[in-house]
Amino acid sequence: MIKCFRNISLISVICLFIACEAPKNEEQTELRYELTRYDKKNCDGERCAKVSFLYPFFDESHPLSRNLNAHVEEQLKMYLQFQVFDDYASLDEAVDNYFSLFEQSSDTVLWSVDVEGKVSFHNEMLLSMEFNNTSLIGHDQPSNHLMFLNFDMEDGTLLLRDEIVIDEVILLEKAEKQFRRHHAVAEEVSLAEDGRFFLEGTRFFLPFSMGYRGEDFVLFYNYYEICPIEMGATEITFPIDELRGVVLN
Repeated sequence: MIKCFRNISLISVICLFIACEAPKNEEQTELRYELTRYDKKNCDGERCAKVSFLYPFFDESHPLSRNLNAHVEEQLKMYLQFQVFDDYASLDEAVDNYFSLFEQSSDTVLWSVDVEGKVSFHNEMLLSMEFNNTSLIGHDQPSNHLMFLNFDMEDGTLLLRDEIVIDEVILLEKAEKQFRRHHAVAEEVSLAEDGRFFLEGTRFFLPFSMGYRGEDFVLFYNYYEICPIEMGATEITFPIDELRGVVLN
């Protein structure tokens, strides 16, 4: 009976040791990635459609990699679609459809989509990816767009803006001060009175695209979002330490 009890005790100790060690090993799994290039073109004489992507691909040894890679692929597919967004099974399928649309538009000479994606921030809590896109259709002016994707590193979920911003009132106040300084708006003049900006009624607002880059938190107003195209995009940055209690960090 004593021998049996000793064996049970030994098994319990081994199981306890494994239970304690398993999470530690999982925590030590490093999130690794490499920049991957995807280039494809479809030409008929002088008419060409080109797709060029540079993006992070995460090593699938990490438990969150598959989810991160899926989000990256969905983001890239989005740049190939117009107004109606289809659920393509693969990036190749989305590219083929983009080329098919090009072939049907015989009045245009060149279509191109150029995207550069990178990991702009990564710590134990958060990961941000930044995507810069330049698209061209025919003889129109190139379209430029910047987008952040922000992830919770505990479970790999994509964070919505409301989950990133803890105190919207304070962030709005800080952002408006920076915005006014950036565009040289006189202190005694409201943004509505200035007349150059697209506001929500008369109110200033936070941009759709926001995320983390290095030591900074970035608010990025894309073309047409708050300013006419001739004024360009507007980027506002704050040191992350300055926004403790205002945004996740």
